[in-house]
Amino acid sequence: MPGARFTKEVGRRLTLSLLSGLLVVVLLFAESFLGIGIVERLELSALDYRFQLRGPRITPADSSHLVIVEISEDSFESLPDNWPWPRSYYARLVTNLTRAGARAVGIDILFVGDDAHDPNNDIMLRETLRDAGHVVLAGRLKIDNNLYRIFRSSENYGNEFFDVDSSLGFVNVLKDPDEVVRRYIPATEYIPSFGFSVLNRYFGRPPLTLPGRSDDGAFLIGGIEVPAYDEASVLINYFGPSRSFRHVDIADVLDDESFTTVEEARSGAQINLFSDPDFGYLFDGTFRDKIVLVGSTVPEDQDIHHVPIARRSYVGSNTMFGVEIHANVIESVLRGDFLIRQSPLASWLTVLLITFTTFFVTSWLKSSKTSRHIMVEVNGFLFAVAELALIALLSIRLFIDAGYVLPLVGPVLAVAAGYVASTAHHFVFERRQGFMIKRMFGTYVNPSIVDELVQNPEKLKLGGERRELSVLFSDLEGFTELAETRPPEELVGLLNEYLSSMTAIVLTNDGTVDKFEGDLIMAFWGAPVPQKDHARMCCEAALQMQETLAAIRMEWGMRKKPLLSARIGVNTGDMIVGNMGSSRKFNYTVIGDSVNLASRLEGINKLYRTKTIISDSCYRESGGGFICRELDIISIKGRSEPVRIYELRGRRGAKNEATELAFVRAFEEGLAAYRQQRWEDALAAFEQAQSQYPTDYPAELFTGRIRRFQKTPPGRNWCGVASDTP
Repeated sequence: MPGARFTKEVGRRLTLSLLSGLLVVVLLFAESFLGIGIVERLELSALDYRFQLRGPRITPADSSHLVIVEISEDSFESLPDNWPWPRSYYARLVTNLTRAGARAVGIDILFVGDDAHDPNNDIMLRETLRDAGHVVLAGRLKIDNNLYRIFRSSENYGNEFFDVDSSLGFVNVLKDPDEVVRRYIPATEYIPSFGFSVLNRYFGRPPLTLPGRSDDGAFLIGGIEVPAYDEASVLINYFGPSRSFRHVDIADVLDDESFTTVEEARSGAQINLFSDPDFGYLFDGTFRDKIVLVGSTVPEDQDIHHVPIARRSYVGSNTMFGVEIHANVIESVLRGDFLIRQSPLASWLTVLLITFTTFFVTSWLKSSKTSRHIMVEVNGFLFAVAELALIALLSIRLFIDAGYVLPLVGPVLAVAAGYVASTAHHFVFERRQGFMIKRMFGTYVNPSIVDELVQNPEKLKLGGERRELSVLFSDLEGFTELAETRPPEELVGLLNEYLSSMTAIVLTNDGTVDKFEGDLIMAFWGAPVPQKDHARMCCEAALQMQETLAAIRMEWGMRKKPLLSARIGVNTGDMIVGNMGSSRKFNYTVIGDSVNLASRLEGINKLYRTKTIISDSCYRESGGGFICRELDIISIKGRSEPVRIYELRGRRGAKNEATELAFVRAFEEGLAAYRQQRWEDALAAFEQAQSQYPTDYPAELFTGRIRRFQKTPPGRNWCGVASDTP
C-alpha cells in the first residue's frame, strides 16, 4: 500500500509538472496567435539588450565588403544644382564607381517622374545603367506588417528606370510592433529585396532572381544558406550602430576632372577628390571589388529607423538609415555570419524540461521533513533564482559567441510555472481540469455557437428558422472497401487524423461542424451568427480541405498508409436551421432541399471524376474570387428544375491562374458548342482543353457523348441536360 501511494504521488507530480509546462507552451502559443504582443515585446527587449552587451563588431576602418556613398547635408552644400539633382549626377556616379572597380552598385533612391532639369538626363542615366550592368535600383511595395505579407504596388515598383534591365529590389523595411527593425524580408513572390538583389549582382545572378529555399527552410543565395526567422523573413545580424560601415560623401565621388563643385568654383582650383592620382578614390582602392550602396543620411528624408543597437554615448541613438540596414544584411550574407533562432519545437521542449526540473526540485525541497519551514521556502526560492541567472547567462553567451538566439521569456515563465505549481498543487490541478474541459469542448463545438447560446438562451428551445446558408458535404472515396481490409485500430487512427484536420479547417474558416457519419463530414456556414459571405467561406474551406488532404496523402505515402481522396459537394440556398430533436436531446443542425442537393453534389463527383462540385447558386454568391469550371446542367431526382454545376478548381491570384483560366475557357467553349449541337467545334475545344490537362475526365466524357450523338443525333428539342446518374 505505501508503495502504491508513493507511485500515485509521483504520477500526480509528474502530471502536474507536465501540465504546468504545457500551460506555458499554450500561453505562449495563444499569446502569439491572438497577437497580444506582451511576450513578443519582452523577447524583443531581451534581444536588444544582448545586442548592446555584444557591442560593435566592425568599424569603418575594418576591411569589409561594403562602402556606403551617402547623400548628406554636406552634399547639398558641395553640389551646384538644387535638389532634386539632375539625373546626370547619378549617371556620373555610376560611371565613376565603375571606373573605380566597384563590383556591384545599389542605389537606394526612388526615381519618380521625369528629370526636372533636362529630359536628356533621363536618357543619359538609362544608357549608363544599361552599359554598367551591375547596378540595382530601389523599388517600393505596399507592406502589411500585421500579416507579414507584401503586396505588389505597381508595374515599375515606383521607379521610372525599372525597365532598363529589371535589376531592382524593394527597399521596404519590416518593423516589429515596437517600431524597431530586427527582421528582413529577402523576397516576395515577385522580386527580391534590395539587399538580395544587390547580392544577385555581386554573385553574377540574373536580375530579379529570387533566393531559393533549403530543406530546412533557409534562404539560399550564391551557395550560402541564410537561416530563416519565420516563413518570410530573416533576423538581421547588426554589426554595429549607425555609421559602422565606411561612408563616402556623394559629392566626393562626383568630383572628377570634369566636374566642378561649389568649393572648386569659389576657390578657382580643381581639387578632384575622386580622380586625383595622389589621393583620389579612383586609385586608392576604396571601391575596388566592393559593393557600393548609395542612399540618404538626411533625417528629413524619413528613411531613418529604430534598430536594436545604439551608440552608448548618446541617449536615444538607436537609429539607423535604411541604406545601412541593407548594408548589414549584405555584409552578414557575405561573411556567412548569421543569427539563428531556436526552433519553436526546441523552445517548447526546453520549456517543458525547465518546468519539469523546477517543479520536481522545489517539490522535493518542500517535502523535506524539518521544523524550520521558512528554510524550505527559501531554498526553493533560491533554486528558482539560480535557474533564472543560469538561463540569462547562457542566453547571453550563446548570442555573443555563436549568434544563437535563445528565447528568454518562455524559460522564465517555465521557472515561474514550475515554482508556482509546486506550492499550489490543488490550484494547478483545478486549472488543468478547466483547461482540459475547454479544450475538449472546443474540439467538437464551434465556439461561435456557445457564444450565441450564452447571449440568447431562448435558442436552446426546439425549433428553427429559415435562412440562406451554405452547406458542405465531404466523403472519402473507397473508404468502405478500405474498412473491409484494414484492422479496426488502424482504421480508427486514420479516420481520427483525417477528421481532426478537416474539422480544424472548418472551424478556422468560421464554419460549424454539423455531424460526422463515419468518414462523412457535414458542415455549414451562415449560422448561428449571420455571415454575409458564407458562400465564399464555404468554398475557401473546401479548397483548404482538398489541399490539406493532399499534404496528408504525401505523409501517409511515406508512412506506407493508404492514400485516400475526398469528394466534396457545396450548395447555397434556403434551409431550416436550429435546434432539432427531443426535449431531452437535440442538435443544432440544418435541414431542407438545399441540404439534400449539397449531399447529391458530393456523390455526383463520381460521375465526372472530380473532387469538388458546387451549385450555380453557390458559384454566384461566392464573390468571384475562385476559379470554377462549368461542368454540366444535370437533372436530379426529386427536383423539377435542372441544376447547373461547377467544379471548384482554385483561387484567383494563384500562380497558375493564367493556365487554369485558359483551360476553363477552352472547356466552356466546348460546352457551349456541345449544347448548340456544333459537334466538330465542340470536339476541337475539348481537345484543346485536354492538350493542357490530358487526363481530364470531364473533357473525355463529353468527347464520348459527342461521338455517340454524331451517330445518333439527340433531336432539335434536346437542351443538353444530363442525368445525375451515369
